[in-house]
Amino acid sequence: MYDTIIIGSGSAGMTAGIYAVRRKMKTLIIGRQVGGQIAMASTIENYPGFKVIDSFELIQKMEDQVKSLGVEMKTEEVEEIIKNNDIFSVITNKGQYLCKTIIMAMGLSPRWLNVSGEKEFSGKGVSYCANCDGPLFKNKVVAVVGGGNAALDAAEVLSKIARQVFLIHRTSRFRGFEALATKVQQRDNIEIIFDSNVQEIIGQNKLEKIKIINSITNKDREINLDGLFIEIGREAYTGIVADLVKLDVNKKIIIDLNCQTSQSGIFAAGDVTQVSFNQIVIACGQGAVAALSAYKYLQGIK
Repeated sequence: MYDTIIIGSGSAGMTAGIYAVRRKMKTLIIGRQVGGQIAMASTIENYPGFKVIDSFELIQKMEDQVKSLGVEMKTEEVEEIIKNNDIFSVITNKGQYLCKTIIMAMGLSPRWLNVSGEKEFSGKGVSYCANCDGPLFKNKVVAVVGGGNAALDAAEVLSKIARQVFLIHRTSRFRGFEALATKVQQRDNIEIIFDSNVQEIIGQNKLEKIKIINSITNKDREINLDGLFIEIGREAYTGIVADLVKLDVNKKIIIDLNCQTSQSGIFAAGDVTQVSFNQIVIACGQGAVAALSAYKYLQGIK
């Protein structure tokens, strides 16, 4: 029996773990990937105490601190949460755990294109993180899908690694910052393909090519690729608590100033909430508030 189970091992989740264990709460963090969305960045320049720090170095420092304090961490997928009186049962793909409080801190997850071959070749040429997987495609041919800042940044980063980069966008105008779009357009090894959508991802044991279609001419085209990076935004996957807490129109968890949800005993922190700004320091702050609020809740039911 845990005092709290934190779902998500990013900045919000790990900060919550630090504050919870310092209050002598028996704490378990369950997450799919240590670091969460921090891993999506290459370097970080706005985290207090560091002028510039590599994202993986920051993740390692956070993880080391959490583990040194005695927080348990498990890399598992939460599939269901059941509440029975004042006790929660957290069911994962590997086991079942009981707790008195839950802190939801799983951040946001990449949006899928939902086209043929995408799931089949995810991790086999199809990626959702250029900063994570880009180095694997040195001197190879890759494509980026999207038109926002994430896609533009991915294309710019990959242009320094790959031999050729295709940037595919469904409209004729980028949604990202003009300065970043200009930088991308000036790269000799980036070919921009406007008004086009990926229709199919093709291969045998791994990605080999994609089929795209122009939305204006209706003509299709096949492009041979080594890698495809999908950068079309992120969303909250909160189905596991949809029956337990109130969500907003974007399926984000609604919280009050104390990070309390509509369900007693469940708290939430970070990008998975209706927070206005998705920043590491804000997620950390909310993680601390959520843990302290969970501790206060436990004192009230003892």
